[in-house]
Amino acid sequence: MGTYIKLGDSEFADQLDKFANKILTYQIILGITDEEMDSAKADAKLFRWTLGVQNQVKDYAPHVTGFKDLLRYGDGSSVLTSVPVPPVYDAPPALVAANVQLRFTKLADRIKGSLKYTTDIGKDMGIEVAHSPFVPNDGTPNLTGKTAYGGHPLLHYTKGKYEGAQIWKDEGTGYKLLAVSNHPDFLDLSALPAAGTSAVWKYKAIFLYQGTVVGHWSAVIEVTVTGA
Repeated sequence: MGTYIKLGDSEFADQLDKFANKILTYQIILGITDEEMDSAKADAKLFRWTLGVQNQVKDYAPHVTGFKDLLRYGDGSSVLTSVPVPPVYDAPPALVAANVQLRFTKLADRIKGSLKYTTDIGKDMGIEVAHSPFVPNDGTPNLTGKTAYGGHPLLHYTKGKYEGAQIWKDEGTGYKLLAVSNHPDFLDLSALPAAGTSAVWKYKAIFLYQGTVVGHWSAVIEVTVTGA
């Protein structure tokens, strides 16, 4: 298997997209058949759709978890008025055979074996090895936030190779450590404001690696919460 294969699903989806978008440009010079080109495009479409559905499910899961936690423990103010609504998926593209990665690798390796193949072509098609060493102190969490079920803030960051992140929160009196999250999704179940009133909660995060705070602070994000 070529070492140019991206390991993460999101990165692999990007790689498939790039390959499928560029394959027509080099079809003639590299001797790529119409069948191979159509197959690469179909593989990329279905994998991208599947990844999108998986991400929708991941986004939905914390809403169910939040509902479950509120249902079991409450938070002193929230009233349950409805259940979480499942996501609606886009219509799927045509099905393909299993093992997209193997087909991609076989075609890419054949292309790389062509006498007319160059490193520049490979870079343009996304099938050259990318050298990007992991430097823990270079990391900055891409923190985002929104309100989930019950009006509680749902925070998200890309974990990557880090152990997790410290989440810090400011409710108007300065930042305090809220939690250490070892999962890229974190639901803040702090008590909401009094019914009918709103507040802006600010959050920032910084990575943890081998038990130590590393890297740079994320940008500060704001989530507006309203008491029910």
